Amino acid sequence: MDELNPSLGGLMNIELGISEHIGTIVLARPPVNALSYQMIRELIEALSAMDANPDVRAVVLTGQGQCFSAGVDLKEQLHALETGGAGPASLGVELYDALLHGRKPTIAAINGPALGAGLGIAASCCILAASENAVFGIPEINVGMLGGARHAMRLLGHSTVNRMLLTGLQLTAEELYRRGAIEACLKESELMPFAYHIARDIAGRDPRAIELARASLAQVEDMGVLDGYRHEMQAADELGRSREAQDAMRRFLAGRR
Repeated sequence: MDELNPSLGGLMNIELGISEHIGTIVLARPPVNALSYQMIRELIEALSAMDANPDVRAVVLTGQGQCFSAGVDLKEQLHALETGGAGPASLGVELYDALLHGRKPTIAAINGPALGAGLGIAASCCILAASENAVFGIPEINVGMLGGARHAMRLLGHSTVNRMLLTGLQLTAEELYRRGAIEACLKESELMPFAYHIARDIAGRDPRAIELARASLAQVEDMGVLDGYRHEMQAADELGRSREAQDAMRRFLAGRR
């Protein structure tokens, strides 16, 4: 991976790279990529840097080793609670805002367990794929914490999410694929090629169209059908006024003729 930006060279828990208009963010805090306060702050910075870089058109997010992320660093969170300091969980809203409303499409390559906040990160990405050894859960009920259920609801139904939250049930990648919650359940060696294939497909499209589509999807998710459609048509009108969009229409019509 190419170096992203010298200003981010001091990152200790995140690895970054850019190649062929695709940014890569790797959660790199072995062995389970537990999310410390510093790591979450670095992840927010990394997402912001990808958004600001005009050379980046799509972002692949994955974990180092055999785990995507086991969630918040419990030891650090407990210390914060005992001392009244700021723990990792205090950055959750800022992190998920960066993921849900970022300018660049994100592909989660879930290479292992995605638990708690790890599930939240994965569920906040645009497109999800996982390896066969990945499992998904919100086990906070077992460790005196809560959080992640709303993220799980983006992937799974009411009853399943309640069972996961209230009992700590974990689901396999195969089960999520069967339910249509992720794009693929793959052998470990196939995961990253699949994620980069999708990223290259996105990167090959009109960047302005992708950016407007990404922003539109982020906004309409919580809207009613008519309000969402109205918002999409406003974005479509803005896109349609661009020379690139009109050229694409002309090429399509010429091909049909």
